[in-house]
Amino acid sequence: MTLAEERALSGCPTTASPIAGQRWRKPQITFALDRMGRRGVLVTGEPGVGRTWLARVVAALSGFEVRWVVATETSRSIPFGALTALLPPDLTELHPITVLAALRRGLGPRTLLVVDDAHLLDEASATTVLALASGFPRLLVTAQLTGPVPDAVLALAKDGFLDLLTLRPFGREDAAGALAQGIGGPVAPATAELLWRWSRGNARALTDLVQHGMAHGSFDQLDGVWTWRGDTAVPPTAAQPVSGLSAAGAEALCALVLAEPVSVDALTRVVSPEGFAEVEERGLVTGTAGTVRLAHPMLAAAAAPHLTPLRRRRLADRLLAADVVRPHLLLDSAVTDPDVLVAAARAVVLERPELAVQLAERALPADPGPHAALVLADAHAELGAVAEAWRAHSVASQRVRDDEDRLAVLLAQASLTIWCDRTPSKAVELLEEAHLPVRFAADVESAAAVAVLFSARPADALRRAERVLAADPPPTAWGRATLVSVAALVMADRPHEAAEAMARLTSSTDVSPYYQGLARSVASLLRPDSDAPDLAVLREAHLAQTTGRGAFRSEAAATLAVTEAAAGLPSSHEPDDVAVLPALRTWVAAAARAARGEPSSELYLAAAREAADVGSVRCTVYYLAAAAEHGAAAEAVRALGDRTFEAPEARARAAGIRARASRSGPDLLAAARAHREAGLRAEAEKFESLAHGRTFGLTRRELEVVRHAATGMTDRAIAETLVLSVRTVESHLAAAYRKLAISSRQDLAELFAQPG
Repeated sequence: MTLAEERALSGCPTTASPIAGQRWRKPQITFALDRMGRRGVLVTGEPGVGRTWLARVVAALSGFEVRWVVATETSRSIPFGALTALLPPDLTELHPITVLAALRRGLGPRTLLVVDDAHLLDEASATTVLALASGFPRLLVTAQLTGPVPDAVLALAKDGFLDLLTLRPFGREDAAGALAQGIGGPVAPATAELLWRWSRGNARALTDLVQHGMAHGSFDQLDGVWTWRGDTAVPPTAAQPVSGLSAAGAEALCALVLAEPVSVDALTRVVSPEGFAEVEERGLVTGTAGTVRLAHPMLAAAAAPHLTPLRRRRLADRLLAADVVRPHLLLDSAVTDPDVLVAAARAVVLERPELAVQLAERALPADPGPHAALVLADAHAELGAVAEAWRAHSVASQRVRDDEDRLAVLLAQASLTIWCDRTPSKAVELLEEAHLPVRFAADVESAAAVAVLFSARPADALRRAERVLAADPPPTAWGRATLVSVAALVMADRPHEAAEAMARLTSSTDVSPYYQGLARSVASLLRPDSDAPDLAVLREAHLAQTTGRGAFRSEAAATLAVTEAAAGLPSSHEPDDVAVLPALRTWVAAAARAARGEPSSELYLAAAREAADVGSVRCTVYYLAAAAEHGAAAEAVRALGDRTFEAPEARARAAGIRARASRSGPDLLAAARAHREAGLRAEAEKFESLAHGRTFGLTRRELEVVRHAATGMTDRAIAETLVLSVRTVESHLAAAYRKLAISSRQDLAELFAQPG
C-alpha cells in the first residue's frame, strides 16, 4: 500500500497519525490481534481495500518483534526470492528443508512474521510459508485471492492453517467517519455520500478523490465543514480515462457498467470486438480467468453520460439474451414475465431491497397470484417500511387461488408479525391456529419453531424443530428446523451437536443462504469477546439492527445499555420482545443497579433463573457469573451444582464462579487460565487481579522469594538479594510450589505479575 492509500484511513494531511483510522477497522484489528499466538491470520480483500495498512496496524499493536516479507512481481521469478532477507548470509544451499530450518532458527518466540502480498510469492516461498504456518503461530499474511495465486497460499486458509479475515470496502457510515477523523473535521453528509458512491468504499479510490479535491480546491472547508464544491458528477481524474471513446468503445464500457463482472465470451456477444479492444487498451478493464470488470470503481460514474436510456435498454436486452443474469437488467429490458421478475426480486431482497421493490412492483400488475405482492412485502419489511409491507400483504391475501397460496400468505403474515410488529408470540398463535392440509404441517411447524426461538424460548423451539426433522420434511422446512436446532443447541451447551447441525445446514444446496447466515449469526451471539466493548461500535451495531428485520435488535440494544450503564450513561435503547437470548431486560436492570453501586446480585440470579427455565444453559452460566462477581458467589455455586459444561466459555465461567466462592489462590489462577484459553481476556485479568492481592498462605519470606522468582531472577540472584543461601531459596520455592499447587516459574510469573 502506498502512503497515499494510508491517508484515506489515517488522514489526508501529512501530519496525520499513521494509525488514526484504527476505530473504523476495530473489529478486524481485534480479530487479528486475538489470533496472534494461535493460528495466525490471512488478510484478503480487493486491491486498494487496505490489506497492508491493516497489517501495519496489527504489527504495531501486537507487542512482538516484527519481521516483514514483501512479495513483488520481481521476486516472483526467483526461487525463495521473497524470503531472502530473512535468510542468513552464509546459507549457500537453497533447499526447501534447509531454508525452512534456517527460518525457524531465525524466528524467535516473540517474533511476528508478516508476509505482504503473498499472492506474488514464488512457489518455493509459498510452500515454505505454508510449512511455517503449521508450527509458527504468529503469522500475518496478506493476499489478493483473485487471479493466479500459489496453491500453498490458498491452502493457508482453506486447510485451516490460518484464520481468514476478508476486508470489505467501507460502508457509507464508516467511510464518512474515517474521512472526518482523518481530515480532522466534519464532512458534509452530501459530500460523504458523494465520495462513498464514487469510490464504492475502496480506500485507494477514496484517497485519490480526496487528494485530487484538495490539490485542485474542489474539496475544502466551508464554515468548518469539509465540502466538495467542484463538479458534482465526476471529478476530472475519473472522467479523463473515458473521454474521447469511440461509439463502439462507449458501448463496451456501458455494457461493463451494467454487467460487471462478466465473462469475456458473454461481453463479446453483446459488443463489438473493436469496442472491447479499445477499453482494454485504455486500461479500463481488468480481469482474470476469462472474467472482466471495470479497472477502477469510479469508472461507472464516469460512464454515466454515455449510458442513455435508449442504450441502457438495448444493452440490457442483449445481455439477458447472452445469459448474463443480473436482476437489475430486467428493469431496463423488455421483460414482463412476472415469474422472472419475482424470482429476480427474491434473489436480491436481502442485499438490495430497493431493487427488489422495483422488480416486484413491475411484476405486480401481471401476476394473478400473491407472489409478487409477497416479495414486495418482504422488500418493504427489509427497508423498515412497516405500513407498506402490510399493504402489500393485504394485496397478496386477495389473490389467493389455492392451498399453496394460502400457505405462502400465512407464512408471510407470521414473518411480518415477528419482524415488523415485533410480537413473535402472536406469530406462534397465528401458526398454531392455522387450518391447512396436513401435507403443510412441517412448513407451519418449522415456522412456529423460528417464532418460538425468537421469543427467547430455545428449549421449546428445539423440541418443535426435532419433531419437524424426524418427519423427513421438505427442504425449506428442513432449513428452518435446522437453523433452530443450531441456535438452541448452542444455548443448551451442546456445541458439538450444534457444529454438526451447522455443517449440515451450510453444506446443503437446497437451503436459502439467508437461513445459513442467520444460523451463523445466532451462534456468534454467545461467542466470547476478548476486549471490553466499544460504545461507538455498539451504537453502530444497534443502528444496523434498527432497520429491516432487525433479528438481533434486542441483543444489540441490551449490550449497548449495559455498556452505557458501566460508563455512567443513561441507556439509550431497550430490548423488545424479539430476542434469541433470554432475560435481557433483567440483565439490563441488574447492570444499571450495579453501575449505581446498588445491590444487583438478586437481579442477576433472577436473570439466571429465567434463562434456566427456558433451557439456555450458556446464558444461565453467564448471569450466574455476574451474580458471583457482585457478591452472590455462594448462591451461584449452589445454582450450578455439580454440573459440567462442554463449551470452553461456559467451563471458564463456571470455574470463575467456584473460584470466587472458594477464594482459593490455585482456584483463582485456574479460573484465570480457563478464561484466557476461552478467549475471555478481560475476565481473565479480573481473576489475575484477585490472585495478585492474595498471600495464599505463604510466609513473609516465601512471598519475598516467589515474587523475585516470578520476575525471572535465578535462585543465586535471589539468594544474593535477600542474603540467603541458595539451598534456603530452593527450600522456600519448593514450599511455595506445594501451597500454590503449581510446578514452574512460568506459573509464578502468571500469578504474581502485575495486571495489564
